[in-house]
Order: sequence, then structure tokens, then C-alpha cells
Amino acid sequence: MMQTDVKSAHLSAAGSLFAGRTRLKGFSITPVAATAATFEFRDGGATGAILVQIDIASQTNPVPYYMLVPGEGVLFSTTLHLTISVGSITGITAFYG
Repeated sequence: MMQTDVKSAHLSAAGSLFAGRTRLKGFSITPVAATAATFEFRDGGATGAILVQIDIASQTNPVPYYMLVPGEGVLFSTTLHLTISVGSITGITAFYG
């Protein structure tokens, strides 16, 4: 089994988290209070293929979420990019490698 170093990147708005081939291993997200949100991890930039899509319900007291991606993670061939199609987020940290 091959292991790679895990790195992280943080964003508070849409943008590229890593340029190059990588695997999404997990993420932590803090939603905005009382605002539902939908965000996507895309391969290849803002208009690339959606590989992971997450919906967050509106909450009076937002709770940070953490998700560990099972197995070897989700493979992004060119770019690990975050888009937010609905609402907004306080911040997101993605773990990749």
C-alpha cells in the first residue's frame, strides 16, 4: 500500500485548494448561522466535474462538520477546486494528498 503525505488548505470562499493530481482525504467545514449551503469539490476548476457535493441545512447555532473520506479518498486528476452554489460558509479546510 502506498502512503502519501497529507496536506491541508483553507478557504472562506470558492477557489482552488490544490493544483495538480491529488486525493481528497477529508474536510472540516463551518457553516454560516441560519443559512443553508451547498458546496462542491470539482476536478478541473470552477466548471469542472463535480466529484463530491454536500448540502448543509440552515441552523440557528451552526456546528462545524468533519468528514473523513473512506478508502484512499476521492481522486482529482487536475485540480481540487471548491465551489459554493447555494448560501455561504464561514470556512472550509480540506485535507488532501
